[in-house]
Amino acid sequence: MPDAERLSLLVADDEELIRRRVALMLGDRFRLDEAGTAESTLRAATGGYDAILLDIVFPDGNGIDICKEIKEQRPHATVVISSSLESVDAWNRAFQAGADGYLEKRELLEMDPRKTALMIENLVERNRLREQAEETNQRQAELLSVLSHDVRAPFQALLGTIELLRGSRIPPETADKVETLHRCARDQLSFINSLLELLRLESSSVCLRVFPVDVNLVVNQCVQGLRVLADKKEISLTVDLERDLPRVEGDMARIAQVMNNLLNNAIKFTTRRGRISVCTQMLERGDLPGVEVRVQDTGVGVRPEDRFRVFQRFRKARDRGTEGETGTGLGLSICRQIMQLHGGAITLELAEPEGTLAAAWFPVRRPRCADRGDERSPAGNPAPEVLPRAVLR
Repeated sequence: MPDAERLSLLVADDEELIRRRVALMLGDRFRLDEAGTAESTLRAATGGYDAILLDIVFPDGNGIDICKEIKEQRPHATVVISSSLESVDAWNRAFQAGADGYLEKRELLEMDPRKTALMIENLVERNRLREQAEETNQRQAELLSVLSHDVRAPFQALLGTIELLRGSRIPPETADKVETLHRCARDQLSFINSLLELLRLESSSVCLRVFPVDVNLVVNQCVQGLRVLADKKEISLTVDLERDLPRVEGDMARIAQVMNNLLNNAIKFTTRRGRISVCTQMLERGDLPGVEVRVQDTGVGVRPEDRFRVFQRFRKARDRGTEGETGTGLGLSICRQIMQLHGGAITLELAEPEGTLAAAWFPVRRPRCADRGDERSPAGNPAPEVLPRAVLR
């Protein structure tokens, strides 16, 4: 392996024999440096090594304290404790100090060097990915702040001023321009709000208010609220709700958000005097009981290549509705995020003989994996990873 591609490894141990044996075992996989005292280890650790193989006992210090100091300065540094202490207490103290792994020295010296190298490389890659994720979340939080305060607030003020102009006495030739200005400002504010919503959902900063939800009740309310839009286009809107459906574990407001979006899209892309049907039914997916809502229209349909693409950010199957209606291109992306939080599924496909069939399925019992917080241990830390003959954090 070319030297530039190898990870850098600091072997910190007070026994020269151990350092030499580790160098023979791992020298072909890593760029190795050595340290024999606590002082030299701390001094060398500032050099930004990819990984540190660290003893516990030094004549001038303690490896546990060294590990704490390294992790305080570089939280994503990879530190593997290697010690002759073969006790659970030693393991526990090492992990409390922030160590990523623990290898007993006898295991280190007996283990296949390829396994040791792979373990260290995997830990380094894991910590790099965690660091990248935290940086991404930080940038996303900054973007949310800018959109919330520096972009949305001025648009809200602008829209309020335009509203005052619309209510005042202005020349007819100016009124048309004010209406155009009002429409543009309203559309831009709607886009900003949708983008904020999507970013919050993607960054896990939205918590569901989970209660047993009657899906039929939500669907009925959404249909009644949007029927006026269907009536304007003379669209027939029919509802067929299966009786005695079980309640699903979910957030009623978020489920309504999905239903409103699917109905809005159906109305937008259905031609005048078309038909839309909404139905609910009990449906199992992978032996999991659930409730499915189907929204079928006789509109322009969805191209096969767009079935999955429309759930991505800013991807639209069509720029405008059948009568010029516009959208942000974020509605289905938001729906997908909401369905993932519920452990459900959402699909879009070509209907027979014409139009589009959209289906949203909600499990009766929301799976634990749908809650991103459940991916962590009860103590709030990542669950420990275990490899044969080694203990990893």
